[in-house]
Amino acid sequence: MDYKKILAELENSSESLNTNLILPNSDFYIGITKDAIVENIELNPCIDIVSNTKKNEQVIGILKKHNLLDKLYVEIENEYADLSSDKIFKPTETELYLELFFKTKNFGIISCFVPVFEKKKAKELICDLDKIFDYKYCFKKLKRKI
Repeated sequence: MDYKKILAELENSSESLNTNLILPNSDFYIGITKDAIVENIELNPCIDIVSNTKKNEQVIGILKKHNLLDKLYVEIENEYADLSSDKIFKPTETELYLELFFKTKNFGIISCFVPVFEKKKAKELICDLDKIFDYKYCFKKLKRKI
């Protein structure tokens, strides 16, 4: 898989993008879904934040704004490997990481991971995403847990 090709597919994935904001060492996460079925919303009402193409475009724009698409990682044998180098990250080294899964023209469905290592950047990202989705409860809870 080539980083530039996957990045181009991601930048054009607003029709199919689903995003999970995951806290390492926590059972709390936020799931932003487009056309996905959620099985047990009672356990976590934040796993079913509904998105649409326009909101997904804004999510991609925010990730670009925060320079979070400079590196994309894929999971290979329980490690997250950078598509453009030999670097890896471990979830426990991050303040927050995102799972982005989307349909592509050439690769089928792809799942990429984006780590956020700095607490300040993670909180800024959460504030920007909250402006799009307006789920104060979920985003405040995520911000508190960081």
